[in-house]
Amino acid sequence: MGILPPRRLLCALLVGLSTLPSCGETKTAAPDAGGDGDVARAEAFIVPGAALPSRPEVIAVAQQVEALALKEGAGARAVELHALAAAVHERIWRIEHREQDAKEAVDLYRAAGKDLALRGACEAAVRGAMLAGELAKNAETSYAELYRVQRRSIVIDAGTGDGTTSLCGETVELPLAALAAFRPPGAVLDAIDRGLAGEGALALALLDAGPSRVLVAPRITKIEQWGGAEAARIVVHLDRSSRFRVGDVAGGAGQGARTYVELDGVELGGTSRDTPLGGVVSRIVAEPTTTGSRVALDLSGPAYRRVFHLLEPFRVVIDIAKNQPGSGPKGAGRSVERVAIDAGHGGNDPGAHGPSGLKEKEVTLAVAHKLAPILARQGIQVTLTRDDDRYVTLEERTARANAFGADLFVSIHCNAAENKTKRGVETYVLDTTTSDMAGRVAARENATSQAASNEVAQLLASMRLADQATRSTRFAELLQRAGMASLGSQYKDVQDGGVHRAAFYVLVGARMPAVLFETSYISNPIEEQRLGSADYQQRLADGIANAVKAYREGR
Repeated sequence: MGILPPRRLLCALLVGLSTLPSCGETKTAAPDAGGDGDVARAEAFIVPGAALPSRPEVIAVAQQVEALALKEGAGARAVELHALAAAVHERIWRIEHREQDAKEAVDLYRAAGKDLALRGACEAAVRGAMLAGELAKNAETSYAELYRVQRRSIVIDAGTGDGTTSLCGETVELPLAALAAFRPPGAVLDAIDRGLAGEGALALALLDAGPSRVLVAPRITKIEQWGGAEAARIVVHLDRSSRFRVGDVAGGAGQGARTYVELDGVELGGTSRDTPLGGVVSRIVAEPTTTGSRVALDLSGPAYRRVFHLLEPFRVVIDIAKNQPGSGPKGAGRSVERVAIDAGHGGNDPGAHGPSGLKEKEVTLAVAHKLAPILARQGIQVTLTRDDDRYVTLEERTARANAFGADLFVSIHCNAAENKTKRGVETYVLDTTTSDMAGRVAARENATSQAASNEVAQLLASMRLADQATRSTRFAELLQRAGMASLGSQYKDVQDGGVHRAAFYVLVGARMPAVLFETSYISNPIEEQRLGSADYQQRLADGIANAVKAYREGR
């Protein structure tokens, strides 16, 4: 596999494309003014050298622009909005180097480049291809992504069936030629062609029917499961994207109910075909069908289900629960017997870095380890989504909390901003109160697929329960207040950043009141030093524990 050429070569490739921004800059055509300040703010964020506010503010603006793009649907303005949101994600990636930011930028550039005939779409598609290669640090990836753009640009003559390369295809020839030494094996390019043909983006007549062409079908690589008495999450991983259908079979005649996912054209691979689980899901059955594969869940009784899919890697997420989210007891006092503590980041995901090198993942785990015994002394059962320095996916974190039957979920993080003077403590809840929320999360996670947008929209729509949102907000208010009180007794200059709403995916799917606690700004030299101290970490843990106690008492 070829290593990506130095950035100077990539710059030269981009500069050589007259329709693309110069290297080091990320420009988009300015969308028409529509009275929305988020577009203007996003445009200001991508100006080279411009200072950025806190990370949550930047991400929130990008998500608002994504939502506008989804509302627009199609056309040149939608292209411009998708590309603008992508440029914001790319800018923050180049500053903070969080891989997820670059992945989101790539997805959004792909969304902008969906219809190459539209103004600005080709430029967005090429930038997304180059960014994908830069992220992978692999020149073969750059070539493969650019090849995909070129093949999509072929225009078929309806009369003759012949294909001609459009202006976009000619534009892509320059960077492809520069990367010729890194051309992937024919089987890789063949798989791209076949995939495009399956999507209807490439005429089958253009494919070489010779014996050297190999059709590679999507394959299930693994099936993960987290089961419990009240809830379970099953995640089906595939090596590439695929269509899927969801169905249910009612129980009767001695047989229980079943939920299943049909994966058309997908090979079963070497995954286990019959897995006992226990709890709300008694068994997982993976089996081949005449059209592909099926993953079925045998249920122990009546249950609610949500099914949606995520990208990079492609996986289908199946959430099963006995009871509807937010159906817990009401009243002054609140039942809190179990708490899930989520130490953000971990393993190969260090999170944000402080000026002297302190890593977010180290701080969050230290606070979690100090918090757990305090809650245990209050008679509360505790689970940690990670107990050491390991990577845990976002979907697994929520799954563990659900399977544990947690009554509260606290995700611990450190904030960061390009402005090193930014400081303060902030608490976030999932933004489920506005109709734009589904679009923003769908755009971030599944920008290239309308089916994915619909699935995630349905997921969030089913979560918009007034009681659940109210409980999360109340807990967040108590946590913000308790955190400030605990820190303020020793650190008089701690700033109260307040409670906010944002689209943090780690909170999506939580069946209990859930909050994300931004302990302080690790990017600020003073707060970084404090975050690295045992005293500050202990005071943060005390603040969280006091908030749990207050919530439990109905305050």
